[in-house]
Amino acid sequence: MENKFFKTTLLGAAVALASAGVTAKEVGINSDFNVDVYGVAAISVVNYNVTDNRDEGKGFAVENESRIGFRAHKEMFENVLITMQIESGYVDSTDWSHGGVSGGVLGFRDTFIGASGDWGNVRVGRVLTPLYEIVDWPFSNPGLGSVFDWGGIAGHYDRQSNQVRYDSPKFGGFSFAASVGRDDDNNGGGNATRDASFVGANAKYSFEKITFMGGVESGTRVTPAKDAGFEFNPETGASDPVAATPEVQDDAFAYIVGFEASLPAGFGIAAAYKGEELDNSARKVTQDSYSVIGQYWNGPIGFKLGYAANLESETNGKTDKNSDSNTISGQLMAVHNGFVPYLRIAGRTVGDADTDIVTRIGLEYGF
Repeated sequence: MENKFFKTTLLGAAVALASAGVTAKEVGINSDFNVDVYGVAAISVVNYNVTDNRDEGKGFAVENESRIGFRAHKEMFENVLITMQIESGYVDSTDWSHGGVSGGVLGFRDTFIGASGDWGNVRVGRVLTPLYEIVDWPFSNPGLGSVFDWGGIAGHYDRQSNQVRYDSPKFGGFSFAASVGRDDDNNGGGNATRDASFVGANAKYSFEKITFMGGVESGTRVTPAKDAGFEFNPETGASDPVAATPEVQDDAFAYIVGFEASLPAGFGIAAAYKGEELDNSARKVTQDSYSVIGQYWNGPIGFKLGYAANLESETNGKTDKNSDSNTISGQLMAVHNGFVPYLRIAGRTVGDADTDIVTRIGLEYGF
């Protein structure tokens, strides 16, 4: 009965609009909305030998990280600009935090409805959390994400759908952002978890050629229960039995502090320190990380060298063996007529294991 009433109400509204002479318009052509199409064309050839919880394999592969987005905006009231955006993920990437769902779909990256003015910017939908925005850039580039981003105990969120975020205007050199949200994927389960939520904020202060920044995030994370089953073992080619696991609910906390500075003669430096914590009635896990990046530009030619490390984690005050990891990565790049060709070589070491070397040659172009 309720659905019937709802449909009837919609039909009545449609009839009323039609009788008033309101008809559908072709957005961007005969509509007064401003519509932008933007994206990144990015493809690379990578030679890798990595075995961890995200990548397994050896040899060459072609990776297509191209994406596209659409943005429409129009002033609703004076000093209130409404923006609607939908953005795809990488063409052939898989978002492991979403249970293996393909990333190359519309709405996978920042997708929201927002309102902005000289009072700030509010976005409702799928956006980066304030803390992760700093983790992601500049401190996980170039090629440091396997350690500083998703590596380690991962006590922070990244891009979340069920989120309301506010970004302030600049007050001189100072700005801040704050958000609240819920876990939209059960940390791999594929469904929203109402028991999992977070609140976070960041702040930045710039003067001269240096920017100080920091972020904090606190919340509850839920890892759903899993039934017993079988899991493919790439080393043996067999299906190994996997025991059932109960649901785990953690109180999560993370913080980051860092800076980015432009130095004379084309040099620059950035560094950050991050701490994370997962805590429940059975155990408490903590881990700290840091990232240091230097760069040099001589006209259109640039070079970046980065090093990131996850220090050993501790569970209930005791050090976890082989829980540390580090990555050192160098990237040579150029900017020519909007194109950015690059060569990146990175070495990653986990615990006492041998260092894995990953070489990547790629080309990017933003439009």
